[in-house]
Amino acid sequence: MPDPEPLNLIRVFDFYLALMFVISLVRRWEVYWDALRILVVVRGRWPRLKERLGEHKSLLLNVSFFRPAVLALVLTAVQLICSRLIWPHAVVTAPDLVADGWRLGIVLIALVTMLAVDLFFILRIGRFDHAETVRFLDQAEAWLGWKSPLVHLLTLGYVNPRRMVDDEVKKNLAEIGTTVRSSLWWVAVQVGLRVLFGLTLWTMWVREG
Repeated sequence: MPDPEPLNLIRVFDFYLALMFVISLVRRWEVYWDALRILVVVRGRWPRLKERLGEHKSLLLNVSFFRPAVLALVLTAVQLICSRLIWPHAVVTAPDLVADGWRLGIVLIALVTMLAVDLFFILRIGRFDHAETVRFLDQAEAWLGWKSPLVHLLTLGYVNPRRMVDDEVKKNLAEIGTTVRSSLWWVAVQVGLRVLFGLTLWTMWVREG
């Protein structure tokens, strides 16, 4: 039987991008889902906190929340379009790279860096305690009820529970936002390294052509 043809590394990269996009989304789905759930249920469960959470929701959910995931999806789509539609004849194989040691070295450096960060990102996941956050918000909602004006009156205005609740809500959301933004920052690093590796492969094909 004839020997199998060497794998086209550009097509292998197609599969890798799609696989990592799915794995990354699954691994961090709980973090994103918990953060979104808090913002969604606030209308019914914490009506008194609704306004205050609305004032501070930018600490947790803003455009930057979605940007890294969108970038990863766009990168995957661009790679597939280039390899399947625009340049379907593009081929880069391991034997092609081995023929020139310097080309192999450049590709390996980009590959190892990308794989290391992807592996670290998959294994290390920032989380926040959703149950504890919900208990805190329940307590804050209670303090914004009849307790707030009573305490304010009994302390002759020196203690303002509403202001204290507002400060604590802001602090709690900031901590959640830090966890989410840290996770998204790593996604951005991943996307950058994938772009670098993809450009390396495409550059090798252009030089060979």
